[in-house]
Amino acid sequence: MKHAHLVVIVLSAALATACASRPVKTETPENAPTTRTAPARESPKREAPKEVIKEAPVESEVVGKPAPGSKFAKLKTGMSLNQVEKLIGPPTKRWTHPTGKASIPFYFGPDRWVIQYAYKSEGVLTFNSGGEQLLTRIEVNKGE
Repeated sequence: MKHAHLVVIVLSAALATACASRPVKTETPENAPTTRTAPARESPKREAPKEVIKEAPVESEVVGKPAPGSKFAKLKTGMSLNQVEKLIGPPTKRWTHPTGKASIPFYFGPDRWVIQYAYKSEGVLTFNSGGEQLLTRIEVNKGE
């Protein structure tokens, strides 16, 4: 009976790998006649835009409006953790916690854990913990 379970598992694995399909490679014979089409009219070449705007690679949001001249007014989502620390200094408090995606098996994305920085009289900044540690959320909260 113990071996029956093992046999079922091995057969299931073999069946699953046998069902994987590979693209069929089609070859043309060397003697086959080739047809050529007339070259298409060339369209005018478009120049690439000179200014490329890079969007934040992760979803981001800003909650509240920072006061003009405050530390948070200098920030933009998508900045790295090091850039933020150089720009506005170290936080008053710092903590790290998992997100819901941390419990997904075999998920290794950058948003499994987050780092949060709290600045007194400013609010809370949230960074993704994997990879580049980018600023994903700015929460303005004067009471923090």
